[in-house]
Amino acid sequence: MMICCSIPQLHAQWDAPLSRYWTVKGHYNPAFAGSSEMIDFSLLYRYQWAGIRYAPQRAILNALMPIDFLGRRHGAGVTAYTTTAGNLRNSLLAAQYSYILPTRHGNLHFGLHAGIHDLAFDEGSSRISGNDNQKAQPSYIVEGVKRQLPDLGAGIAWQGDNGYAGLSLLHLNQPSFQAQNDTLDLQSDSLKSIIPRSIHFMAGYNIRLSHSFAIEPMVWVQAGNGNTQLQTTLRAVVADRYSGGLFWRSGDGYGFFFGTTLEGIEFEYGYDHHTGGMGKLSRGSHELTLRYRFATERWSSKRQPQKSIRLL
Repeated sequence: MMICCSIPQLHAQWDAPLSRYWTVKGHYNPAFAGSSEMIDFSLLYRYQWAGIRYAPQRAILNALMPIDFLGRRHGAGVTAYTTTAGNLRNSLLAAQYSYILPTRHGNLHFGLHAGIHDLAFDEGSSRISGNDNQKAQPSYIVEGVKRQLPDLGAGIAWQGDNGYAGLSLLHLNQPSFQAQNDTLDLQSDSLKSIIPRSIHFMAGYNIRLSHSFAIEPMVWVQAGNGNTQLQTTLRAVVADRYSGGLFWRSGDGYGFFFGTTLEGIEFEYGYDHHTGGMGKLSRGSHELTLRYRFATERWSSKRQPQKSIRLL
């Protein structure tokens, strides 16, 4: 009972929400691999809950590209993330594949994801302590783990000229591990834990209002571990160079973001103001993204020009 009073646990999640999720949507749904004619390289860094000691920091790298083989279009990708909590770090490295089926109104994608988790702590056990002393700085506490686990996922997505929608199921195999529970000082030396399955639905649309101005409404629904969270976003793009917008996340708060594109590289910064959950005790969260997309020749050989010996 004393533990419950001093260490609240508020819907801890393995797949923590992001502000600018659309830049790394392939990380949450492998079916988005190969969704454009470009190689898409995205890097996201999130500094979560400023003002809380040992609060998590997360970096996600997602690279996607289209490929052709056996006369059909496919998508391939790699995704990696690292999350730190104090001096503990979790990481994931995974390969992604999608089969692309052309339709009259866009492309239908079927994706698979397979990777390895290297765990040092149980993200599902996260909680905030320090509420008893109002002058003490709150601390982020987790339970230690030492395991490497396989992780599987699958998804389906539709990609059109101006919009997209995708549904994915992550942690299909529900990787399990023993969490060393040092912080709670319980009688048992360890606790059986799993990475629970999570469902992700993402959708967005580009509305071109003029030659130089467009708006992009987007939505992300996350469901898992008995919790469902909705995030809505409205992004504006001016002259294909400047961007900005607002977002709202159910049960958590709201925020804003802005950015620019220079030499084909897109930079954006986002800020979260938390009105509920663990983040309410913090001074907000910060997020930076870098995205670079460039054209590439498809994996098909070009016929070389031949000279006629009659012209020599």
